[in-house]
Amino acid sequence: MAIDRGLNQSRFSWAHHRPRREPISSGAQHIATTAPRSESASLTIAGTLVLLALAAPAAHAVSVPTSLIVIINRHSGQCVANPGTSATLNLQMVQKTCSGPLGEQWTMQAVAGGYRIVSRLNGLCLAVKGNSSADGTAVVQYTCNSASGQVWTPTASGSWVQLVAKNSAKCLAVQAASKSSDAKLIQAACSSADSYRWTMSPEPLRSVWSGKIAFPLVPVAAANMPDGRIVVWSAYDKFKFSSTVVKGQTFTSIYNPQNNTKTDTLVSNTQHDMFCPGTTMLPDGRLLVNGGTSSDKTSIFNPATGTWSASGVMKIPRGYQGNTLTSNGEVFTLGGSWSGGRERNKHAEVWTPTPPPGKWSKLEGVLVDPFIGPDPGGIYRADNHLWLLAWSNRWVFHAGPAARMHWIDTKGNGAVIDAGARGADLYSINGTTVMYDKGLILKLGGAPGYESGYGNDRAYRINMNVTPPASVSVSGLAPMVFPRNLHNSVVLPTGQVVTVGGLNKAAIFWDGGAVLMAELWDPATQKSTRLSAMKTPRTYHSLALLLLDGRVFVAGGGLCGTCAYNHPDAEILTPPYLLNANGTLAARPAITAAPTSAKLGATINVKTSTAVTSFALVRMSAATHSINNDQRRIPLPISGGNNTAGYRLPIPADPGVVLPGNYMLFAINSAGRPSYAKVINIPLPPAP
Repeated sequence: MAIDRGLNQSRFSWAHHRPRREPISSGAQHIATTAPRSESASLTIAGTLVLLALAAPAAHAVSVPTSLIVIINRHSGQCVANPGTSATLNLQMVQKTCSGPLGEQWTMQAVAGGYRIVSRLNGLCLAVKGNSSADGTAVVQYTCNSASGQVWTPTASGSWVQLVAKNSAKCLAVQAASKSSDAKLIQAACSSADSYRWTMSPEPLRSVWSGKIAFPLVPVAAANMPDGRIVVWSAYDKFKFSSTVVKGQTFTSIYNPQNNTKTDTLVSNTQHDMFCPGTTMLPDGRLLVNGGTSSDKTSIFNPATGTWSASGVMKIPRGYQGNTLTSNGEVFTLGGSWSGGRERNKHAEVWTPTPPPGKWSKLEGVLVDPFIGPDPGGIYRADNHLWLLAWSNRWVFHAGPAARMHWIDTKGNGAVIDAGARGADLYSINGTTVMYDKGLILKLGGAPGYESGYGNDRAYRINMNVTPPASVSVSGLAPMVFPRNLHNSVVLPTGQVVTVGGLNKAAIFWDGGAVLMAELWDPATQKSTRLSAMKTPRTYHSLALLLLDGRVFVAGGGLCGTCAYNHPDAEILTPPYLLNANGTLAARPAITAAPTSAKLGATINVKTSTAVTSFALVRMSAATHSINNDQRRIPLPISGGNNTAGYRLPIPADPGVVLPGNYMLFAINSAGRPSYAKVINIPLPPAP
């Protein structure tokens, strides 16, 4: 492995988009900093550029936002905050789960020697109590004045900053390196440890969350339907599950985001409790669901009729496995010791549609052993939720969550070829991977154990644009805004990726430390930026999917019976690219004519209401337990034409690149605003 350093638009009320990639107030001051020393600085406070020349060798520029900010600890993923709403002087500040109240919002105010950090809640300043220089002194709020204990210098520390107090040359830190909410803030001798590192995150990009959408069940899994509706399901019960009681039924609901209606069905004809399964969207648009609580069962949902039917049973019972469609229309499944026996025997098998209703066959050359991660929970957790991405000539790429990657040949008896380490990344269970462009995978977050340890903020790009089993390249990227695990990531038609939910500590049925703020990764900058906070924690058993209108459906969490963490509801995120600078809905292009199906290698003709600059296919997908191996975005080049005569769009010929199935076709204008999608089916090509 090489490491590279370097619903029909006429029925929808919205008009048309440019992704706003800058914060609401994008101005920033820049300060040249190194390790803290005595200052001998020239300073222009009135300007937007403040340069402090510190008595040290090479200085590093730190961008200091001029807008309101939140200050996020890299170790805990939590924000510097007032513990309540009090304006009491000398009240010690704490870290809290970031959710956006006034007590978390601050302004960096340039002064001689650095910055005062001023609370939006009460106008008080972040200060070292009593102007002390002692280790462990409380960091409090106090009336802003000229004391040096209120002056802080942001100093580069990797991809983050340290906040150095002028009076003591000591750093803002979390007491005892705690990751707990309400842990107190102190000053301490500066260290490169993560509890001393902070992100100064400017105001979120404009984004809007809908109100809560109530469901009659906890949505733990969901899939796109070609008419824009979403099918969701829970387990044998609407609000709880069992790993030992198999009742052979599943509560489902079909949700229409256009009119907010739901159609509920208890599915019992397949005798399948479809909780904790594998999921795959088939070439004809149907959904295959395999394993879970009913660990050897397979069911197929037909969106055209809204009905479920049984398919063949698996050779190896399993749950929490990874699935993917292969380039020849088979379904590959691997892993899954959550159900069907906690053993190291969850080897690969493939589903074929013939003879009807489909059958499973073992892939004898693909054993699960190379894919098992070092989870403290043992095999029960170690082979869960594999990130599997189909590629050319029936190859499948395994991106994780184990630190080593693999190529899997699904032809014949199958074979496994080691593809090397995922850069410097470690085992990252319940992280996410997304193919945001042809052969380019974004990996985000995860934890060292399913139920132990803390989420990480690591981001990597994996480039699999090679002929398997050739080496892939891996590039380390700027970290996420928040460390997360059990989050969900969704690719947008622009190639940007929205990440929502999760929590900073690896835990199930727990909302403590939930990350409420979403973030947006942009391929142009290869960085993540903060979005607005949702209202409800979306942690274990949550999901997210792209809608035809370019918004993001986010739902679920819990399924724990009478516990406090059940969330039988959803919210919908309107991303920045659908909003004007003043927050109103932006005008967007419309696709006025497009085919409903097209063969691989064909050139299609697509007309639009106004001129556009690009097109993209985003595959319809299914998601559960932070896993969505179906989703991929394939940009389509424009080979000629215009909006009135039609743009000519060549579709790649490789079924491993444009995996057969239903796609959302988006037109995107020069402002980066996508159309409402038209659905186009790319059928499986005939066997040679």
